[in-house]
Amino acid sequence: MLRLKVSDRFTKPDGSDKPDKLKRMWFLAQLLKAVELDKNADGMKLSCNAVAGEIIVECPRMKLRPTMQNAFEKLLSVLCGMSNLDLHLKDRPIVEGDQWNFNFLAQRLNNDFSEEANRFAFNHCLFLSVYHSVGKISSYSSLLSKYHQQFIDHVQQLRWFVNKSDDQLQKMFTSDKIDQDTRRKLLHHLLLLPDCKNTTQLVDLVYEDLKDQYYIIEPSCWSYRLAFKVPPGQPLPGHKEKIRNALLEQGLQYASRRVRNDKDLVLPTIAKHPNDLQYVSRGLKNDRDVVMAAVTQQGEQLQYASPDFQDNVDVVRAAVAQHSYAMRYASERIRSDKSIIETLIADGIGLLFYVKEEFLKDRDYLLRLIGHNPYAFMFADFWLQNDPAFIASAIDANPGVWEYIPSPIKTELESARSQYKSQTESFQTKAPSARSSDSDVCSSVKSRKFNNTGCFPVVPLFNPLIRTVAHSVHLHVLNVIPPDFHLVPNRRQA
Repeated sequence: MLRLKVSDRFTKPDGSDKPDKLKRMWFLAQLLKAVELDKNADGMKLSCNAVAGEIIVECPRMKLRPTMQNAFEKLLSVLCGMSNLDLHLKDRPIVEGDQWNFNFLAQRLNNDFSEEANRFAFNHCLFLSVYHSVGKISSYSSLLSKYHQQFIDHVQQLRWFVNKSDDQLQKMFTSDKIDQDTRRKLLHHLLLLPDCKNTTQLVDLVYEDLKDQYYIIEPSCWSYRLAFKVPPGQPLPGHKEKIRNALLEQGLQYASRRVRNDKDLVLPTIAKHPNDLQYVSRGLKNDRDVVMAAVTQQGEQLQYASPDFQDNVDVVRAAVAQHSYAMRYASERIRSDKSIIETLIADGIGLLFYVKEEFLKDRDYLLRLIGHNPYAFMFADFWLQNDPAFIASAIDANPGVWEYIPSPIKTELESARSQYKSQTESFQTKAPSARSSDSDVCSSVKSRKFNNTGCFPVVPLFNPLIRTVAHSVHLHVLNVIPPDFHLVPNRRQA
């Protein structure tokens, strides 16, 4: 007889603190059946020991040593595919209710729920493992039946197409390479994935009798049968009122194509759920009212608007005003137009993250933007941010730039300006005749060529950056400097 024990660590005696580990134990037991660890499947006995935190697999009819050796090899292959599966199943339900402890595990191991539910749960675990590339599926896939091997192949293809366009995903689902039964099963597993947003649009392709119908899917149906929150085939307009109420409650994700193309239903839904613009039909993504209802609340929803509205300055302005990140989804024309960017900058300086890189190297253009908002300095090219002449011009354009000058440079400038201030005060205390006769010093300051001599006993200013910037801050007026003048510019918040 072959007897196996598979254990794990739990804190609570009933194992309820680690439902993910219990799910993995259940899937392991089902997988051992699927790979036919014991050719006589009816002879395999499954039980669990809550005290030891383990499940027990017994094959009492297995007598021959070669048979046991083969079973042991299968077991090792299956165990290789269990790595980290518990972490992935932690927040992903695999059965209705998804409550797990050792008592429930024992019931499920003993098939205390329907064969259909058991089969769906096993396939869903297999689907999740393949779709999210968890564990080493290849270690045991060859041991499964031909049906399950084909199922794994289809899920791998599906994973690739889901990340492509909606058109490609629909093309894959209507391919002759997938039979109708498999197509429906893949759809039902996809409907349970919260990160797979546009699955409902595939329902009409799989269930042709639902085309052009008003309905809303109930996604949490743990079987290969569709369930509806609002079923199709009801008389209008009372039916539309039920749909409207359901949409206001849960949004558009599980609504039918016909619903997604009905402006009377979509517009109030988008007003409450602006993030649902992605589910709207192509026609309504080109409707100004619908798009504006979304982008004025969630600017980044501009990514789901039609190309025409991504190229519309008013729509882009509304989106950027809500969130500067929206500029990323503006058309190439808008992101390449300096004049448009200059008008939009008041609505969100962060949009400079998404303009053409060459704009951030344009000295004159950036100085104009800095004049509007000193924070624009932070988007300048690295070499400009460390260019003495550019920093000097930026300070002249907007003294608030001082807040954004790199700290090491700012520290040196603070020191230099402090010395200049003390030297200026010393210069002002001189007799008027002496000050007026010191034309050489004044002219040297004006021309930015002074030396560490005469009435300016300063430390050497060897750093060309400090020399350039420090001279730029109004030192040319030293010969007429007013008593209340400060060399350190007033700092203004961005």
